[in-house]
Amino acid sequence: MMNSFRAKTIAAATIASLLSSMAGPAMAASGCFRIGDIEAEQAIRFQTELMVLSDTCGGDTYRDFTVRNRDTIVFYQHALIEHFRRDGARKPEAIFDSYLTQIANETALNSGRELARVVCGRSADFLAQARTLDGDQFRHRAAEMAVENGASYRRCP
Repeated sequence: MMNSFRAKTIAAATIASLLSSMAGPAMAASGCFRIGDIEAEQAIRFQTELMVLSDTCGGDTYRDFTVRNRDTIVFYQHALIEHFRRDGARKPEAIFDSYLTQIANETALNSGRELARVVCGRSADFLAQARTLDGDQFRHRAAEMAVENGASYRRCP
């Protein structure tokens, strides 16, 4: 049986996910992507998924990761905000914040469908990787993810 906190988290994620889905493409990273945009989006997705999984599984993985990779994370945040600006967003920072929330909600909703021990067991390699990534390694991993997932993005001419 789910504990009360986990049940509330799932309920909040479900509501937020439904609300964000009503916002449509304006909230998602729409428009065309440059390779650097794809890398930034993949890095931010990695960080956000790590935040949810670290919270679900316990420990200081997320905090340690963000301290170790602060400059790199800020670089990717600015790159993604710039993507939203080029895409015509009037308030690119607000779109970025909404996008982070959307990714976090999707991850929480997906992980909330299973017992925490199952999620944490499946995520053990991901969490172990996050414990060791720093600056250049994180950039390298984000670039790899951009190549792995690049076909799902509409590229800029």
